[in-house]
Amino acid sequence: MHSHSNFSDGIFSPLELMEFAEKEKLIIFSITDHDTLEGTEIAKEIANNYSFFYLTGIEISARHEGLKTEILGYNLDVAKAKMGEKLTYVQDARKRRILKILENLNSIGLELTLEDIERQVGSGSSPGRPHFARALIEKNYVKSINEAFEIYLAEGRPGYVRRETFEPAEVIELIHSANGVAVLPHPLLIDIVNISELEIYFDTLLSWGLDGIEIYYNYSHVTPNIPQRRLKKGTEMMKKYSRKNDLLITGGSDFHGDTGKLGEVLVPTEVVEGLLEYFNF
Repeated sequence: MHSHSNFSDGIFSPLELMEFAEKEKLIIFSITDHDTLEGTEIAKEIANNYSFFYLTGIEISARHEGLKTEILGYNLDVAKAKMGEKLTYVQDARKRRILKILENLNSIGLELTLEDIERQVGSGSSPGRPHFARALIEKNYVKSINEAFEIYLAEGRPGYVRRETFEPAEVIELIHSANGVAVLPHPLLIDIVNISELEIYFDTLLSWGLDGIEIYYNYSHVTPNIPQRRLKKGTEMMKKYSRKNDLLITGGSDFHGDTGKLGEVLVPTEVVEGLLEYFNF
């Protein structure tokens, strides 16, 4: 669960990801592209050809009081018109953002063109900073995705432009309107250092209808690295919080193709069994 195709900022096509998932003998799999359902729709059409259970998915950008808070949507009815209208707005905003990032990078002397970025986007409809990172590598300005973000694309860096996003409450309602399940991904990446304050933020999300938390996630590829003490304390808090509030527990590799491996995040058997029961597989 939780992967990205070339319809957003991943490298591989939906078909290629489905083949990888089969090869890795995954039990449950989902393509959760940023702000678009195109890739997951393709995957859903061919899902019966594979041995794993497939869930439609999406990852939608949100922000609350300055806190970047993405929300995963699983098991969506992709035909729901309301979601389509909202996502069209987000896609248009992404395109405006691309032009502004390009302008910022050009202003500091980097020779990038829109064609350079579009070549990285390929067939995708959800352009983002990873496409700029790949273009910077191609132009030999940096050697890695992480370096591109550290120097040029992370918040506070020259190329950073904030996304136009919804409130998390709007995103959760949007997912529910498509009969989907709203899950908070990689919670320890939310810019709240104190774990007790993060739990309070969970209370707010829960009051808006949050259905689950992605507890099992590979934070090792994140820059800067999250301290082991925070990982351990945060994971324990999330487990207790999820059990206390009867929230769905999920896990995912957040695979884009540049780093890591699809299915690299180990999820306990009881969690997998809970997911199978929850989604009636």
